[in-house]
Amino acid sequence: MSGAPEAGPSPDPAVDEHQLSQLFDQLDGDGNGLLEQAEVEAALRRLGLPAGAAYMAEWQRQYDKDASRTVDFQEFRRYVQSKERRIRAAFRSIDADADGQLDAGEVHAAAQALGLSVAPGEAERMVSMLDADGDGLISYGEFRRFVVMLPGAQLTRSNIMWAWLDSSDWLDGMEYRLGHMPPSQPLERLLAGGVAGAVSRTVVAPLERLRTIMMADSNAGRIGPVLRRMWADGGVRGLFRGNLASVVKVFPSSAIQFAVYDACKDVMQHFSGPGARSLSTAQKLGAGMVAGATACAATYPLEALRTQLAVAQAGSGGAGYLSLARLSLAERGVRGLYQGFSAGLLNSSCSMALGFASYEVLCTQWQRWRGTPPSTEERGLCGGGAAFATTGLTMPLENVARRLQAQGRPGFPRRYSGSLDCAAQMLRGEGLAAFWRGSLSSFAKVVPSVAATRLLYESIVELRGIGGVRRYRADASC
Repeated sequence: MSGAPEAGPSPDPAVDEHQLSQLFDQLDGDGNGLLEQAEVEAALRRLGLPAGAAYMAEWQRQYDKDASRTVDFQEFRRYVQSKERRIRAAFRSIDADADGQLDAGEVHAAAQALGLSVAPGEAERMVSMLDADGDGLISYGEFRRFVVMLPGAQLTRSNIMWAWLDSSDWLDGMEYRLGHMPPSQPLERLLAGGVAGAVSRTVVAPLERLRTIMMADSNAGRIGPVLRRMWADGGVRGLFRGNLASVVKVFPSSAIQFAVYDACKDVMQHFSGPGARSLSTAQKLGAGMVAGATACAATYPLEALRTQLAVAQAGSGGAGYLSLARLSLAERGVRGLYQGFSAGLLNSSCSMALGFASYEVLCTQWQRWRGTPPSTEERGLCGGGAAFATTGLTMPLENVARRLQAQGRPGFPRRYSGSLDCAAQMLRGEGLAAFWRGSLSSFAKVVPSVAATRLLYESIVELRGIGGVRRYRADASC
């Protein structure tokens, strides 16, 4: 409950104080002048919206400015007034005949215009869901009663329509339907993952090159000499050699990983059956494995070239991205771009399976420990913790893949016929420690990189409202 009134946005002149008071009273079940958690959860369930901890935390953040875990009328009014223009704009964009009411035909036309697959009967069900007075039409007040319960990032025309359709399905017992999303959503997911991965990888580019050299070169066993070698290879430019190739590879790879993982969770949620609210750890491991395998298959030539460029020295033949590609194709054909593919595929699949699943486990444990879902920043920490565990477990696979990717380049003669032969030679000639070569630089690079990627990705998703209210249903742990 708030004390003295705070400075806030100037009220929209169209806001009806009496209507706001009535709306607040409808939510305030016990009439004590405060919206408590149980009352808000009950209202969310009546509207078919998620009522789990993550959604409630988001709702509280936007309304409960004094963090009292209750919302009084002043807090409620202040937030609704700040969003009134956006809510009215969304309503007017659906109200084709501008009569101040929405009928099923207008709802159907608006959904179709946004690319949502909605049948006329579904539009009628959507209207019935919000039609409090039973006249077959949706007034602005009835529309606003639903929209004010959405997170602020969802207050766009497309996301409001998507949430409305999704909630209508949920109330009708359909639980979770595939395909009911704006066409822009898959692209936004891809861009969010790609941007997050590219930015974070650039920040840790020197550490990435350091660990790549130490993994690929059996003679590079100490960090100091490798760092001097990198600096001698062009100063600051030497530290970032291969970063452009890394970004070219990481952007699509990271985009595919996040998008495919989320899509797999959507499919699994759909087929989990009525009553399912969250996915099991085994299902998340499976989704992560598919995401890792898909990203690896789609971008492996870029990864192989990035490794070769990272170990190359300035002035060596084929030290540019395109020249390396031409050289590999000339020497071995397409096979040259897929050196070590089996080890890389296994490494990527296992890494993503463990990384995504352990991240979600850490989010769940954080919520149990703190009593609230992790914030965006705290999710970044969970991502870093998951990366620490995953890196230690999958480093042997990555070391094998790096050796195979680098062989054939100047200073890296061909020694290995395949993944098993490479692993056997490493074990016989260098011992078990060879599989964890570059571990210090790997932990120093991977943990902050993944933490930053997760932080950026979650920030973009939250800011853009990517995933709609559906992401709160499929991800009960967070």
